[in-house]
Amino acid sequence: MPPGSKTAIIVSSDANYFDLLMGTVNSLRERAGGLDVDLCILDVGLTAEQVNHLRDLATSVVSVDWEFDFPGRDKTPGYFKAMTSRPYLPRHFPGYDLYMWIDSDAWVQDASVLETYLRSAAAGQLAVVPEIDRGYTMFYKRPRPYHRRLSHRMYRWAYGWRIADRLGRNPILNSGAFALRGDAPHWQLWQAAHKAAMCRWRISPGVRDLYGRISEQTALNYVVYRDKAPATFLPAYCNWLCGHGTPMFDPDRRLFVEPHAPHQPLGIVHMAGDGIQDMTFDIAQVGGGSVRTGLTYPDAGKLIAPAP
Repeated sequence: MPPGSKTAIIVSSDANYFDLLMGTVNSLRERAGGLDVDLCILDVGLTAEQVNHLRDLATSVVSVDWEFDFPGRDKTPGYFKAMTSRPYLPRHFPGYDLYMWIDSDAWVQDASVLETYLRSAAAGQLAVVPEIDRGYTMFYKRPRPYHRRLSHRMYRWAYGWRIADRLGRNPILNSGAFALRGDAPHWQLWQAAHKAAMCRWRISPGVRDLYGRISEQTALNYVVYRDKAPATFLPAYCNWLCGHGTPMFDPDRRLFVEPHAPHQPLGIVHMAGDGIQDMTFDIAQVGGGSVRTGLTYPDAGKLIAPAP
C-alpha cells in the first residue's frame, strides 16, 4: 500500500445482485483484511434490510441518483446508475487519495493484486486490465470481420464510425476492476466522454441496450486511447474474466490459477459473461483430473486455501 494514502474500495449492487455483492464483500473481509482500506458500497437499488446489513460491514453505504439526463432515462432500469455513477466516485465518497472499483460479480482471491492496482494509481496512472490473454479461448476462434467486432461496435454506438475506425483495434480495457487517484484528470475526462456517449442514443431493449450497459467502459477506453490519459495495463490474472477463459485449479496450492504455465494464481476472479454466475464447471486441475464447482465465492471459496 502507498504509505499515508487513504483508500476506498467501492462495490455496487441493487437488490437482485445482493448475493453476488456479499461474495465480493466477504472475499475482501476474509482475504484482504490486512489492507488499510475502507470498504464503500454504492447503492443502486438495495432494500432497506440489505442496506442495514451492509452498514455493519462497510465504512459507508451511499445511495445515488442519475448523474445527468439522457434520452430514454425514464425507461432505464435503476441498476444502470452503477454505470453512470462510476466516473463520479470521488463525489460520492469524498476525502480519499485512492479509489478502487470492483464489480459485484467479482471476488478477491489474492489480495496482493490490490496493492498492485493501488501502487500504480498512486503514481498517477489508471490501473486497469485489457481483455486479452493467452488463456482466453475466445481469441482462438475464427475472427469476425473488423466492423463486426465488439470493440468496433461499442465505439460506433457511442461516438460514430470515425472514432470506431480509429480506436476499435485496441484491446478493450475492462472497467470491472480499476484504480485511480482521487485528483487524477481522468475523472473529468471520463464524465464528459460518458455523457457525450449517452446523449447520442436512446437506451432501448436489444442490441442498443447491450452497448448502453457497457457505455461507461467504452467512455473509459476513449479517455485512454483518444485523450491519452496515463494508464498502466495490468496482467489478466489481476482481473480474470471467466467468460473469456475458464481458469484451472491447483490442488497443491489450493488456488484458482491461469490455465497455462506458470499457472499464476488469480488475483480477482470476475464472473463477467452471460450466466457465468449460475454455471457449474468441471475445472481442470494442474497435474491432472478435474474438480466440479461453481465460480461464485460461496462455491469456489470452499476449495481455496485460507488467506495468509
